[in-house]
Amino acid sequence: MPIKSFNELKKSVEEMDPIRIAVAAAGDKKVIKGIKLAQDLGVIKNPILTGNKEKIKKIILKQNIKLRNYEIKHTTDDFKAAKLAVKAVNDGEVHIIAKGRLETIHYLKAILDKETGIKDSDVLNNLTLFEMDSYHKLIAVSDNAIILKPSLKDKKAIIENTRPLWSALRIKQPKVAILAAIENVNSKMQATVDGCCLTKMVDRGQIKGFIIDGPLSYDVAMSFKCAERKKLGDFQVPGDPDLLVMPNLEAANILGKSYKLHGNAKSGGIVFGAKVPVVLNSRSDTAERRLNAIIMARAIAEKSNLL
Repeated sequence: MPIKSFNELKKSVEEMDPIRIAVAAAGDKKVIKGIKLAQDLGVIKNPILTGNKEKIKKIILKQNIKLRNYEIKHTTDDFKAAKLAVKAVNDGEVHIIAKGRLETIHYLKAILDKETGIKDSDVLNNLTLFEMDSYHKLIAVSDNAIILKPSLKDKKAIIENTRPLWSALRIKQPKVAILAAIENVNSKMQATVDGCCLTKMVDRGQIKGFIIDGPLSYDVAMSFKCAERKKLGDFQVPGDPDLLVMPNLEAANILGKSYKLHGNAKSGGIVFGAKVPVVLNSRSDTAERRLNAIIMARAIAEKSNLL
């Protein structure tokens, strides 16, 4: 059966062996708490924490955690902290990398470094997975952190990069909505053209394993009743998408934050296209959101033959 909530996903990873994670710039209370929650669940073990050693030690001791359960690699520079975390991946020490309390630009710069980075595909893209009472299953939004204005080629890669997630969620044929302002193709609105092209690519076998529909407006994508009113209710995606491919980063970012603030959504963020699952949370995210992302990464690692 498909996994439809973070709680169900948590139960599935609790049955897996714990693996190691490297956390870049880990000197933050919420970051350490998220790591501790993952340890308590048995999802990870012996994490590598990079950053200011004294600051990290103080946070750990204040939370009554045993220092011997952590390996700390010292630096006071955020970019160097990210580089140390990436090096741990390249050295085979860890199978997951996570963002701590540092700006995303430093984190991604280390991951994308041409000589020492861990990029493993043409496109690196972010996806945030959400759970909220107003929707009947988990829903993913991409790209909300990396690709400013994805081209048609980028959107194809964004979709295909997410395969390990759907495998982890036991979804055999994920449903993808390519979002735009309207459902009709308009040459002046590139998002509508992209939606049409991606849908046709499925028909011609250029994208396999997905059900894709587009262009779709948000209401049609998320509500079967809205789709019926617009006479689009005969299709498979309206009212039931697993992934929303957004027209640009701004729209994706705003939608995701709306889910969090107004939909009280649980969430977790992951980057695809690297050698290992890359956890990417906002600096304002709670320990629980960070735990959700680690749980996602652990499930993805299991299904990506990384272990």
